[in-house]
Amino acid sequence: MPWITAVLATSLLFADDLPRRGALGVPLSPVTPDVAQSLSLPAGQGIVAGAPVPGLTAANAGIKTGDIIVQVNGRPAQAQGFSAWVRTLETGSRVTFRVMRDGQTVELAAPLTEKPRDPGNENFKVEYSSVNSHGDRMRTIITRPTAAGKHPGVLFIQGFSPVSYDYTLATAKGDVTTLDGPILFTLANSNFVTMRVEKPGVGDSEGGPFETMDFLTELDIYEKAMEQLRQQPNVDPDNIFIFGHSMGGSFGPVVASKYPTRGVVVYGCAGRTWFEYLMDTIRYQGLVAGQSYVQADQEARPGARIIALAMIERKSAEEIKASHPDLAPLVDAYFPGGLFNGKTLEFWRQLNDLNHAEYWVKTNAPVLAVRGASDFVTYDIDHKTIADTVNQVRPGQGESMVLPNSDHLFHAFATEQESMANFQRGQFNNDFSKVMIDWFRKIMATPRS
Repeated sequence: MPWITAVLATSLLFADDLPRRGALGVPLSPVTPDVAQSLSLPAGQGIVAGAPVPGLTAANAGIKTGDIIVQVNGRPAQAQGFSAWVRTLETGSRVTFRVMRDGQTVELAAPLTEKPRDPGNENFKVEYSSVNSHGDRMRTIITRPTAAGKHPGVLFIQGFSPVSYDYTLATAKGDVTTLDGPILFTLANSNFVTMRVEKPGVGDSEGGPFETMDFLTELDIYEKAMEQLRQQPNVDPDNIFIFGHSMGGSFGPVVASKYPTRGVVVYGCAGRTWFEYLMDTIRYQGLVAGQSYVQADQEARPGARIIALAMIERKSAEEIKASHPDLAPLVDAYFPGGLFNGKTLEFWRQLNDLNHAEYWVKTNAPVLAVRGASDFVTYDIDHKTIADTVNQVRPGQGESMVLPNSDHLFHAFATEQESMANFQRGQFNNDFSKVMIDWFRKIMATPRS
């Protein structure tokens, strides 16, 4: 029967064979040098356990807060690379721990438990699916309203960092472990279908590692996620939006230029060339931190030379040091291990090649660019430039605004200085959710031009 065929086709389309990864379920931090010396631990070995999460691996094994984990599965426990190694363990496999507790060595073990799934609530359900990008499976997480009918959809594109967005929305506080969580919860709880995708090598996603992934390779996962969102049976294909946060504001217009999009909202992003943005960052963040204007000028000059050589002339760190030995100490500081901000230089070069304005012009949809008033990471000029670019070709469709009491992570700080001094430690300000949802509804109520 036709309807059976349709149901089967939909089931196959969204069937998920990507395994859930396991979770130790305990915050970890390196041992201090003093503690390592007192326990005669080799350099780099030993991880201090925080409070274990009930029901997950560490708690089931009997690990307690303050335990010093020295071995896992017979392997020295070292903070560097530990999380990446844990990702290789198979869910359900036996995990053994050797810990130091009150001067005694204790052997513990438990099966590796699956990372908990978001149960949703009475207003939305959560589905774990995947998309294929360059031969690897990427975890997608979809929230669906429980209300019948078709609903507007939102593709969320996260920022730069390789952090997992696989968490329970209802309990997300918007801290460093649940970035953007209150916003995603508000969207899901307000009858929007939402789609988010884990970066390659993060969470359940295959691929990676993060530091080798270039901009264009990462871009593909967001395009594949958009395709999957458009295929959802309860999504209104005429009302699909994109919300890009931070680096997501650079990926967002590229995706929107390729797929029909009702509107794009970005927060805390660049709108000019990446070189221009970095020049402002080198100068301005020093001023926010308390440098004098003389010091800021002194740092901007060699910084501009180094960034131009690396990003525009595409010189490696070693090539820059060889041709400009006077810059060698700064080159090592800018590009430790040949990376910039933990990422291959090719990522940043491709980003610098991106003509943001070209893609904003190709985004045939209204655009809202928002910057938090205490966001010391981004600048008003970028958000105004985005709106001006759109309005030049589609008058009235570009908007920009500054959101009070909100920093780069939506934390409630009044000034950039307060945010910098307390970065990642603020209380989440969810005012942006109302601004964005009100804007979405305004756009949906406006006839298409």
